[in-house]
Amino acid sequence: MDISLLNNFVGKTSFESNYEIIDETEDFIVILKKNGIAVQVTDKDVDDLETVLSSRYKEKVHVLNRIDQPVTGLVIFGKNKNFAAHFTEMLKERTVKKTYLALVAGQPNSEPTELRHYLKKLHNRAMTADEKVDDFFKEAVLVYALLQSFDNYHLLKIDLKTGRFHQIRAQLATMEMPIKGDLKYGSRRPNLDRSIGLLSYKLEFTHPFTGKIHIYKAPLPTNDVLWSLVDTNLID
Repeated sequence: MDISLLNNFVGKTSFESNYEIIDETEDFIVILKKNGIAVQVTDKDVDDLETVLSSRYKEKVHVLNRIDQPVTGLVIFGKNKNFAAHFTEMLKERTVKKTYLALVAGQPNSEPTELRHYLKKLHNRAMTADEKVDDFFKEAVLVYALLQSFDNYHLLKIDLKTGRFHQIRAQLATMEMPIKGDLKYGSRRPNLDRSIGLLSYKLEFTHPFTGKIHIYKAPLPTNDVLWSLVDTNLID
């Protein structure tokens, strides 16, 4: 079944409680990943989606977007090299729209705000700079909008323009808005399940071969009471 618009998530194929296939075509697979599962092989003894899916399909699948292990949300894999190459080019051209929701501390601007930094991966962290210090620093751009405020946290909608290592986490922390539970980037306390308050919420792209528009939305997590307080009328 080819799903072009997913407003209410219904898992179709579940091979672990931590991740589910929500759509599959001859070219790609869209996954809902829960926190704690890695997208690719790591140096830690944890399950990863790339290995599980490659074993399932008896051939290598291609990781097309990455979200961090403590993050929940949508991930897409290519089932063949041709689609993977075209999708990768679309990412470079910024024609794939990736929207995130984040629960942050601090004080966000009330108006939509663009953040533009340069990021460099150093060990297992991202360093930020206002200017390009050397060739290892890559431009990182996002736009956030404040949707809702709670007692100690705020809900942001984030339009991710680039896809750098730990980009959202590092950029928001640089602006003194650490993501809830993200100890690595300045949160004062962890979440009990070691997740962080970041959701890969929406994925939109036009299929490079068929021209069909695909839009996927993830459900809000249920592992944190703050997500249950979100006014869903404020997110699209």
